[in-house]
Amino acid sequence: MPDRVLPEDDGPGHGGQAAPPPDRVDGFSRLAARFAGRAETDLPAPGSRRGRFGADSLRVRGRIFAVESHGQMVVKLPEARVRELIFQGTGLPFTAGRGVPMRGWVAVPTRDPDLWEKLAGEAFIHVKSLPPR
Repeated sequence: MPDRVLPEDDGPGHGGQAAPPPDRVDGFSRLAARFAGRAETDLPAPGSRRGRFGADSLRVRGRIFAVESHGQMVVKLPEARVRELIFQGTGLPFTAGRGVPMRGWVAVPTRDPDLWEKLAGEAFIHVKSLPPR
């Protein structure tokens, strides 16, 4: 797998949005800007209610693939990849505050923009490949 897995812009389509406003220029907003304009991708709405899981998430085809939670990036990946990231010490089990790890989700506490971009790209590809609900 290449070092940087960021999907190419697949042109305009439903859900493509502009980059987040400059007043929210944090690590996650910069990451969201990398996905702006991609078909079937939704970004956090300006003024979204931060703190509620999913309110300020990145979505593809209506499904969350990355979200910031308590200063960590949380991504949806295949369960084997989640286990690998946890084993390597790169990620932590994600519990959404419920005490029980959510299958297929991993929290990445390190604020490393390159790592966040790589894992968000993997998550985008993974979630986009899931069958429709």
